[in-house]
Amino acid sequence: MEKTLTRLHIPDYIVVYTAGVGMFLSTLDTGIINVALPTLVISFDSSLSVMTWTITLYTLALVGTIVIFGRLGDKYGRIKIYSLGLMVFMLASLLCGLSSTPGLLIACRGLQGIGAAMLQATAIAIITSTIPKDRQGSALGTLGLLLGLGPVLGPSIGGILISLGSWQWIFWINLPFAVIGLTGCIFLLKRSEDSRHSIKLDLPGNLMLAFSILALLQGLSMLSTSNLLTLGSVVFFILLFAGFILWELRASQPILDLKLFRSGVFTAPIIGIFVLGGATSLGFIVPPYFLEKLATLEPWQVGLVNLSAPAGLMLLSKVSGCMMKTIGVTRLMVIGLVIMSASYGVLSLMQAAWSPVLIAMILLVYGIGAGLFIPANTSAIMGSAGQTVQGTIGAVQRMVQNLGIAIFSAIAAAVIRAHSHQGTTVLMDGFREAWAFAAISLAFSLFVFIFVYVRKRKMIG
Repeated sequence: MEKTLTRLHIPDYIVVYTAGVGMFLSTLDTGIINVALPTLVISFDSSLSVMTWTITLYTLALVGTIVIFGRLGDKYGRIKIYSLGLMVFMLASLLCGLSSTPGLLIACRGLQGIGAAMLQATAIAIITSTIPKDRQGSALGTLGLLLGLGPVLGPSIGGILISLGSWQWIFWINLPFAVIGLTGCIFLLKRSEDSRHSIKLDLPGNLMLAFSILALLQGLSMLSTSNLLTLGSVVFFILLFAGFILWELRASQPILDLKLFRSGVFTAPIIGIFVLGGATSLGFIVPPYFLEKLATLEPWQVGLVNLSAPAGLMLLSKVSGCMMKTIGVTRLMVIGLVIMSASYGVLSLMQAAWSPVLIAMILLVYGIGAGLFIPANTSAIMGSAGQTVQGTIGAVQRMVQNLGIAIFSAIAAAVIRAHSHQGTTVLMDGFREAWAFAAISLAFSLFVFIFVYVRKRKMIG
């Protein structure tokens, strides 16, 4: 028996901001911890390689478990799993601030990553299963704005908190936001009936997917070492992922219906969000290398340049959501990809004499393209599946985006490291190659969209 969420007497803004709090927190914490790493190394009398695990384990826990929690949300109620995620995230944040050893802090960050997985797995589904379809565009635009706020505010808030107080507050700042989110969840649960569906959890499929993703991420984290452990992780990923596909093809209720990939309407947006995640990550990796090594900027100046793309995303996300009805999701995604690929195409011509202001302006334009793309992409992916699997599909979208970030980051870092000890001219070649790789990937995604769009028009005609 299926239970659906009653849509009466619930203002859209309460649904959006309740769901948005979780997305905001899970992205805010990444930016804050990045800025705090040097302070944590000193405070715990540890090394950078050890403290980097506060980021790595968070990412592993988030990406490795997100689909599981999306599925649990579909079965037991998305708001319930989301509420539990807020509580786990809040508890983990409290414990992170109370940690007295590097090992304890890293473990608590892993718990925080699990809480973040619960939040990201269900946030989008709460919106698409609560707000009527004709009003979802604006809601998803607002969600995109909140998603962009995390990377923008994370470094600045982290820097301010560390300067004014102690490192503990970079975690404790999450507590009031989590309380606000839980208050919204209580309101939604009182005024509505949480969606629950009679579906199987498919534990073997979930475990194979989770461990294959963990193996891939572990292999990517050691990409530059080229040792047997790296090769072993990649082989383990291939075997487990192949096993997952075979299992899903035979499962009566698979985690993800692989038949969806036969439709370009689903496949094109999935490829698009993967490439967008990866390409956007380069906007946070390449500029610091260039600006610190060649332009000799201060860290706070580098931070300002890095805020350009998220700022552009925030500016256009709400606009994109409102334009879905008039322009259509496919056209918005195509326009966004054109802007993004053109921006990175220009950056692939980067010269050592380029000013930081010019780079910031180009990244801002890229962010504008991303702001047009993301709400439309979310609407397209969520609209391709039924209401019973909204949590699962939303989790898959977030997982694919995070995988794009991990894979592109590893490739870009390897390319830059390979050129970093061979002089300025060669280093610039590395920067240009990284930007060109991302630009070509975006252009490929654009080609896929155009192909699907033209084919669909011919079939209709």
